[in-house]
Amino acid sequence: MREPDFDRCDLNLLRLLLALLETRGVSAAAERVGLSQPAVSRALARLRRDFGDPLLVRTGGGMAPTPRAVALLDPLRALLAKTAALYRAEAFDPASARQVFRAAMPDVIAATILPRFAALLLDEAPSCRIEIVPWAIGAMPGAGVEIDFAISCEPHLYRSMRMEPLFDDDDRLAVRADRAAAIAAMGLAEIAALPHVGVATAAMPHDPVDRWWRDEGLERNIAVVVPHYLQALHLVAGSDLVAVLPSRFCAGPGAALGVAAVDLPLAPSPDRQWLFTPVTAEADPASIWLRALVRRAAAEV
Repeated sequence: MREPDFDRCDLNLLRLLLALLETRGVSAAAERVGLSQPAVSRALARLRRDFGDPLLVRTGGGMAPTPRAVALLDPLRALLAKTAALYRAEAFDPASARQVFRAAMPDVIAATILPRFAALLLDEAPSCRIEIVPWAIGAMPGAGVEIDFAISCEPHLYRSMRMEPLFDDDDRLAVRADRAAAIAAMGLAEIAALPHVGVATAAMPHDPVDRWWRDEGLERNIAVVVPHYLQALHLVAGSDLVAVLPSRFCAGPGAALGVAAVDLPLAPSPDRQWLFTPVTAEADPASIWLRALVRRAAAEV
């Protein structure tokens, strides 16, 4: 089979040919496509050479299409319609979509934002699913897996991705609710002397909040060290231990466990959480909708 001669293919000429065949006149075709009559006449001459057929011939009543031109009409319409569709953004309808979204986020963020996000997802896109990939240590979380978004306070983890601020959060002292009033009346030194849960991971062997205490000339009384914020929260809920945890985390899953958040008598700088998405998905309708859903969930917790 001979290879098609794409050098002869000119979509603008084909668009003009369709106008000529539908209007059956040079003047009418020129008006439709916005060209002068001489330009359309020259184009028709080229089309006749390319197709090896007169295409349109003069008759007593104007111009009539040849059998070849009649045979070209429907394929031309289909080709130009498909070509135009290539330039239109594919629509995303969450109500009918069946899609799996994958995300990376640490447990403290997942516990805070995921319940609200899942509720919104179920309401707006009931046939879609969200999968949270493991939060790797010592590597970019989600590496080796195609993820649709990530949430982290560490921008260096996702340098190759698009980033935008999602929300700011500051830390509170998480305590069992029945002890909140008494602890709220304590000074910083008294609070430091309470038995604390520290949160440290293989990537961060020391709880990052300890530097705030050292700036005040204090060391916390660390009784237990765990690698996950959820473990710290459960320890606080079931004992006299206290922990310095993000305020939204305390207000969401913490409140459900009977944990209260007490303001600390120091002013630690807030942590900014960032939303990361692949740069290739910047204009993708599904990604645009998904990012908006994440922002809504974050704003509502």
